[in-house]
Amino acid sequence: MDEKRALEELQFIRKVIDETRRSVIYNGKDYIFWGILVIIGMMSTYLFVINEIYFRYGYIWLVLIPIGWAYSLYNGKKQKERFPSTFAGKLIGYVWGMAGIAMTIIGFVGTASGAVSPMGISPIACIIMGGAYFLTGKLCEAKWMSNLSYGWWIGGTALLFVKTVESFLIMSLLMLFLQTIPGIIIYRKYKKELASNS
Repeated sequence: MDEKRALEELQFIRKVIDETRRSVIYNGKDYIFWGILVIIGMMSTYLFVINEIYFRYGYIWLVLIPIGWAYSLYNGKKQKERFPSTFAGKLIGYVWGMAGIAMTIIGFVGTASGAVSPMGISPIACIIMGGAYFLTGKLCEAKWMSNLSYGWWIGGTALLFVKTVESFLIMSLLMLFLQTIPGIIIYRKYKKELASNS
């Protein structure tokens, strides 16, 4: 009886892993969208600063972040309609939801309260992103994805020491190479899988 139960548990674990791989492929659009959104925000802030156009730059993010959340909720709903919800998909959704909520609170509440310097948002966000990528990669057995976490952690550590306007450029590059391009890779795999299953 114990052997039968152990076998069932192993089969369940294998099913979760297989479902997880499929679930991550479906999330490529979110990676791309958020990557582009943050690059727009960072580059806009950079250009305003170097051109000495001063205003409360937080307003840029008050527009962009809600757009990102609205898109993620919309995309998540469309995915659920197209593909059955899986335990693995929910688990990865929780990881990224947690990361997104943490970064949103730090970005808005942290700076409004004065507890977090505006220059501290990017490094903290990088460190959180590293954790999310690490967990996602491990859950999916996608080594290349978990390896992205080291790039985020190194980038976040470097940004802790960069207190100039160039930090916006560095963050833009991190979002391009560690978020947007990986999102494109995931999306292409997703399209190939759809084509092979049709």
